[in-house]
Amino acid sequence: MTAVAPQAAAEVIAARLRSVIRTQGLRPGERLGTERAIAQELGVSRASLRGALASMEASHEIVRKIGRSGGVIVSDGKLERNLDTVESLTQIARRQGRTLTSKVLSSALAAADSADARLLRLPEERRMVIVVSRLRMLDGRPFCLETTHLPAYRFPGFLERDLTGSFYGMFECGYGIRPHHVEETLDCCGVDGEADRLLGDPDAVMRIRRLAWDERECPCEVAVDLYRADLIRFTMHHSGFVRLSAARQ
Repeated sequence: MTAVAPQAAAEVIAARLRSVIRTQGLRPGERLGTERAIAQELGVSRASLRGALASMEASHEIVRKIGRSGGVIVSDGKLERNLDTVESLTQIARRQGRTLTSKVLSSALAAADSADARLLRLPEERRMVIVVSRLRMLDGRPFCLETTHLPAYRFPGFLERDLTGSFYGMFECGYGIRPHHVEETLDCCGVDGEADRLLGDPDAVMRIRRLAWDERECPCEVAVDLYRADLIRFTMHHSGFVRLSAARQ
């Protein structure tokens, strides 16, 4: 990178960073580097650099991440969801500078079917679930269809609350229930009819089936999320190589 004078405007620094992305052929998800490294290479102050990064983040050209694998990451406008973490979609969007809103499509108290009773470990005398369907909008665009099933006896009065916000936030603040770990299955699926219309006729849809447990190892949520594949990217980090057994080598 060619050095830029410390007094250069944020717009000039942003233009230089865009040039770097183009000339190096950096793809969405690849790192530009840390703020410190980029500032040193450009010869600018970190304060000036942050102004440029804020502008680029607002236009969804980059995202800034914290942690060992963090830094300034090239983006193409897709929301990135790390499958290694347990956090609400609201929190993920806010951290990436995006606006996430919700429209409640339906909410009801219903008798649990056999799958809900088994997965949520519902006692015989407490076979009722809260079922909520929502359309999530990302920066005003249809983004995700959520269908959430909760054990009714653990969430009294839930249907009287504002159901447009973060459910995980309500779990913790309203009921002292904090999702601790989840089991998720990710696949590609087709949608038609009302789901297709609500999501804006997407070319592809990614489906996540989720079962969440709290810190006491009690199931607290069964959910199915349908995401527009053109608006989200899933990431994960793994280590360790699974070796074949000696008999199969």
